[in-house]
Amino acid sequence: MTASPTRTPRARDLLLARDLDPDALRQLQRSSGTDTRRVRRGVYVASGSWAGFDTYGRHLANVLAVDSTHRHPVFGHASAAAIWGLPLADRPWPAEVHVVADATSHSRSKNGVVVHRQAMHDGDVTERNGVLVTSLERTAIDLARTMPFPVAVAAIDFTLHKRRAGRHVLTREKLLDGLLRSPRTNGRARAGRAIEAARVGADNAGETLSRLAIIALGFPEPLLQVQHVNPRGGFYYTDHEWPEHNAIAEFDGFGKYLKQAMRLGENAGDVIYEEKIREDHLRDEDNGVTRWGPPELRNPPEIARRLLRIGVPRITGR
Repeated sequence: MTASPTRTPRARDLLLARDLDPDALRQLQRSSGTDTRRVRRGVYVASGSWAGFDTYGRHLANVLAVDSTHRHPVFGHASAAAIWGLPLADRPWPAEVHVVADATSHSRSKNGVVVHRQAMHDGDVTERNGVLVTSLERTAIDLARTMPFPVAVAAIDFTLHKRRAGRHVLTREKLLDGLLRSPRTNGRARAGRAIEAARVGADNAGETLSRLAIIALGFPEPLLQVQHVNPRGGFYYTDHEWPEHNAIAEFDGFGKYLKQAMRLGENAGDVIYEEKIREDHLRDEDNGVTRWGPPELRNPPEIARRLLRIGVPRITGR
């Protein structure tokens, strides 16, 4: 899955040095006490900071650089997804920055900036984190039109999740209505399929890709986030469950435990131990439990084997 960045760039990470001759630039770099890397003409980032960014962080650095060197750009597509925090599932973030312009604009794609000329309507553009960006609804629809099906569904799942999307949370009905209201017909059918396949409850892109793999392999669609009583107080919620077959499948990535440990102020080992206790409680309810991570998502037969082992029936011959 697309990993969270080691560190997310901020505007203060970027050193603006427009219209400086090489000697003046070197003097500025010496005064800042750090080596720098050129991001765009006149925009530099500390080399150490750049080394700490993954493809997501580097994409955001490029977005900030374009915002500082262009007049009121409106970021869209993958760049808008990065600003909103939408996942690109298992795809790396692009090196190019994507902006949208009115259909009558004469702007052209060049110098690492991809221009999408398309009609813009009221509510399509908003401000987020100090930059102009397509709305979450418009961003999700644009991704659904243009991205591969699993990537589109993972992004839309994000927009339906109240905790992940926050006050901007959407519904499938709202997205379908926005798609139908759009005068653009290219990609409409594929976008509609992605929206229809989205579900409320996926906590991350890995869970979305797992659900799509389960269905593609011919197994019944699981319920998401089924509640179980924690004997020690509170509740557990499962990633994928078939209550009629007493079967539970969980998607795991080490990042899941690391993030949870950081949030709780614990180490990852303690969180993994707590997960073991959780799984024991679920098994005590006579549930079969299996789990997988990113390597298994790249090996669908292994997912099928694990589901069959816990008693999930295959309903088609795929």
